[in-house]
Amino acid sequence: MTNRVRAARGIARRWLRGYVLAAFATLLLGVVIGYALGAQVPAGWLQQGTGSSAFVPDRITFGTLLSNNLLAITFISLGAASAGALTAFALLLNGVLIGAVVQIALRETDLLTVLALIAPHGIVEIPALLIVSAIGYRFGHRTIRYVRGLEEVLFTRRDLKEAGVLYAVAALMIVVAAWIEAEVTLAVAERVADGAAVEA
Repeated sequence: MTNRVRAARGIARRWLRGYVLAAFATLLLGVVIGYALGAQVPAGWLQQGTGSSAFVPDRITFGTLLSNNLLAITFISLGAASAGALTAFALLLNGVLIGAVVQIALRETDLLTVLALIAPHGIVEIPALLIVSAIGYRFGHRTIRYVRGLEEVLFTRRDLKEAGVLYAVAALMIVVAAWIEAEVTLAVAERVADGAAVEA
């Protein structure tokens, strides 16, 4: 086993195993809450002045998506400074937004089109969110253990280095997801929607 493989397995064991599962559970809870609340939002709110749907806006750019998503993962990772509380809040909020969007969108279009609007970039973007959430949760967990006297140091140099590596990986994934969302997702969704319209 090479040193790089051993190091990667060590990072996965320390950072990703339990913390990503906790992050996924938090996000899923938010999705369920958002889906339940989405029905309370009037479908008319989705219509913009031009008559286009908010789910298919006139112009989505790679730059705006990238800056928004990088800001989001930075905020989530900084949850480490609040013992993981900010990370949990950000995950819940993202989940609520996803759930509400899905609920409201299903009143405008079919499930396949909604999935087409989420899946192409979501399969890259959501894992990136979970990775940075693991940073917030692990540092939060260590902070609690340190305060309780169960850890001799709050964090080590290795912790900071590995957190930086994970953040860089997540940021790269966000770049890819932003490109997919700007260049692929809408085209796929429009093709799926056109196909559904023809079948109807």
